[in-house]
Amino acid sequence: MVNVPIHVVDKIEKHHKPIINQIRHRINQPIQVSQNSGYRSLEWELSHGRSGTSEHTFTGLGAVDYTCANMELLLEELRASDYKRICYYPDQKFIHCDHKGDRYHEFEADEDGKWQYKGERK
Repeated sequence: MVNVPIHVVDKIEKHHKPIINQIRHRINQPIQVSQNSGYRSLEWELSHGRSGTSEHTFTGLGAVDYTCANMELLLEELRASDYKRICYYPDQKFIHCDHKGDRYHEFEADEDGKWQYKGERK
């Protein structure tokens, strides 16, 4: 079990829960945080050969990966949300969401997990 730093919990409460709770109420379906998601420490990132710049380290506002029974409906709602970047992982059935950048962009991950740019949203 990993202890999540309080500043990460605060960012989730402030920057992620309000968005996903509104969507959950609108679509009237459960939305789960994907098993592929969550806080990852810089040390974890580096020890797994990653760059350490993932939004999942919460050095910025952080990132969360969501999943639900109706992924197309969730994707439609997330496209209209305040998240700056969304990336749909169709093979793994989750959508990465973060606040990085100054514009609204959408990506889709290929079978290797590499992000392919789909275009600007809004």
